Amino acid sequence: MPELPEVETIARNLQRKIGGKRIAAVAVYWDRTIACPARALFTKKLAGAKITRIDRRAKYLRIELSRNGKQQFMLIHLRMSGVLEIESRNYKPAKHDRVILSFADGKKLVFNDTRKFGRIYLVDDHSRITGKLGPEPLDPELDPERFYAMLRLKKGAIKPLLLNQAFLVGIGNIYVDESLWRAKIHPLTRANRISKLRVPKLLQAIRQTLSEAIENQGTHIGDGVVAWGRYVPRVYQRDGHGCPRCRTTIKRIVVGQRGTHLCPGCQKR
Repeated sequence: MPELPEVETIARNLQRKIGGKRIAAVAVYWDRTIACPARALFTKKLAGAKITRIDRRAKYLRIELSRNGKQQFMLIHLRMSGVLEIESRNYKPAKHDRVILSFADGKKLVFNDTRKFGRIYLVDDHSRITGKLGPEPLDPELDPERFYAMLRLKKGAIKPLLLNQAFLVGIGNIYVDESLWRAKIHPLTRANRISKLRVPKLLQAIRQTLSEAIENQGTHIGDGVVAWGRYVPRVYQRDGHGCPRCRTTIKRIVVGQRGTHLCPGCQKR
């Protein structure tokens, strides 16, 4: 599943390629892809809308639209297998295409989703969908003091907590493992047991990991969803290999039903 760096990369690419374009027509091939509103209203409200901005909130692509002077937002969550492609005027729908937006210049934005888990929302206020999510890890307002206060309230293991989008957004299995390795923190460490001295290092590790991944356009792990990523994980799916820092063999365990990779030498409980 695309995480923050991959979604950020997609948002930047789409802003460059289709920002400012006007939607001429909408085709929906799988109704359940549209989470809200109903299909008929979805297509009606999108026809004639102009894309004014594309960015990201958490793991959602956020497409800001203007239609008849009114602002609206299309939020896209790619989930496990969602892919967005820009196609030419002559493009013919493929087997797993779920939604196609046709622009006034003939180009098309195609949402292809093999496993049908992806969802699209069209709302007047994006906080209706994203309002209960946690803070952005790269937001400067999330300082070490605030992060420490957040952690002090949580008794559970740090890895499942960092995966919880209501606590902190955008980080999935790949970048949690990478961040905890960078911070030298064991994934099963209780969140409220992380000392005040170590919290800034954890926050810095998360930010360094995400920033490096964004710079490299995400991670390609062979699932066909993010084929362009150049970020090379240090520990994620590297069990059996030597730790880049201390050469201890990387180990795979299960934490909260999620495969988890760590260095037993660097990340002691």
